[in-house]
Amino acid sequence: MKIAAYCRVSTDKDEQLASLRHQREFFAAYAQCNGHTLVQLYADEGISGTSVKKRGEFQRLMHDAEAGLFQMVVVKDVSRFARNTVDALQSVRRLKALGINTLFLTANMDSMGDSEFILTLFSAMAQEESANISKRTKFGKRINAEKGRVPQRVFGYDRIDNFTLEINPEEARIVRRIFSLYTHQGMGCRTISMTLNQDGDKTKFGNDWNARGVRRVLTNPLYSGILINHKYEVEDFLTGHQIPLPDAERFCHERPDWAIVTPEVYQQAQQILESRRKQYDAGAPFRDSRYSGRHIFSTLIKCAHCGRSFCRKSYTYANTRVYWRCTTNDQYTAQRCDNRVCLDESELIAQLRTYFSSLIADKPSFLSGVLSSLAQRLPSSEAASRAELERRQKKLLLKKDRYQELYANDLLSLTELKEKLEQIQAELKTLDGYLEQPEQADFRNPSDAVLPRYTEEIHRFLALETITNAHLRQVIDHISVNRDGNVQIVLRKLEEMTKE
Repeated sequence: MKIAAYCRVSTDKDEQLASLRHQREFFAAYAQCNGHTLVQLYADEGISGTSVKKRGEFQRLMHDAEAGLFQMVVVKDVSRFARNTVDALQSVRRLKALGINTLFLTANMDSMGDSEFILTLFSAMAQEESANISKRTKFGKRINAEKGRVPQRVFGYDRIDNFTLEINPEEARIVRRIFSLYTHQGMGCRTISMTLNQDGDKTKFGNDWNARGVRRVLTNPLYSGILINHKYEVEDFLTGHQIPLPDAERFCHERPDWAIVTPEVYQQAQQILESRRKQYDAGAPFRDSRYSGRHIFSTLIKCAHCGRSFCRKSYTYANTRVYWRCTTNDQYTAQRCDNRVCLDESELIAQLRTYFSSLIADKPSFLSGVLSSLAQRLPSSEAASRAELERRQKKLLLKKDRYQELYANDLLSLTELKEKLEQIQAELKTLDGYLEQPEQADFRNPSDAVLPRYTEEIHRFLALETITNAHLRQVIDHISVNRDGNVQIVLRKLEEMTKE
């Protein structure tokens, strides 16, 4: 009889691979002793038996069975065949439907002659054994995480042992460069990855960088000297699905000797990440839109109606034309946004140059516009002094206390209290922002502080032959476009210019 044999080990450790070699020798001897012809031996190395999807050799066995290459499958034990009861039964039934018997040697059981109930019991026992192994493994990982076990591989470091890392000088240089490009030059993750690849900087495995890899570096607190363990846990051992754990269940180990960048630089990167996430998140159903600097106008042109960024499009007929249009309208047409305006990229660049040239040429009007913008940002002309701001802050705090007393005396409902407190809190937050500024002189005299900065950046912009997204962001906050084709250029915020 033509037979096939299947064997599996769950890890690629030497002792497990030796077991696999013994299984192969066993099946060869078994076929010879029983007068069978061993057509093929299928062996999965270092793969768990809780699912058949990732077992390439098992999938090949089922495919060859459908091709009729053998009449029987021989397996040493049910647990080698599958540690998932459902997978085991479905696979046996599939082979049985093809007229192929499955023989489990340890239990002396075959699918043709024995009851499926017995097979179900053995499969359930194998699954329960896998569940117990998973529990023991999970417990061991938690103990090691609490002790400060380090990752197997992490860019920027060489792993000395289970609990010790050593900074890799060359990789650390790349880590510092990533943080510098992100925090000081305003590049996005994609642009940083392209820059690293152009300069020949590689990942730990010698591959090119991508945006996801750069983002992982920027969000890993280990580079600031803080090792965080036990961040994820396997929810279901059968699927291997992991879930993030709350901060309270994580283990934090301070290791300043492992810091590649300062905690201040790391925190600055996190603040930029968060501000960009909030700025480019257009709300439901378009949450989690991300900052991008891939093209010159990436995430700079905003739809005035849906809030999403314009996307870059191109087509070629006689010549290639590059234009920008609303992402929502491009994906869903007018069902969600009827802004059909298309902006030609080359024409928009030319118009920006003309616009900025006019700003430089007409400085009085430019100064007037800056002063007008400043007046809108301050609470009022009377509140320009710090004393007035502090007086208004105390007044709001007293009002907050009165509302809480009214609620305590059942003169105000909980809903009404929440509404009142939310309004007060919003006003307090605004006042706190102005009080945190060390001096108001720059705001009272923008011609002496802010205007030269704007002018300097505009001159730099006009002198450039090739303009990048980062160059535009030095001057422009965003460009708003409505369905009528009206384009509004919003310069960078005054407070951002004065903080630099």
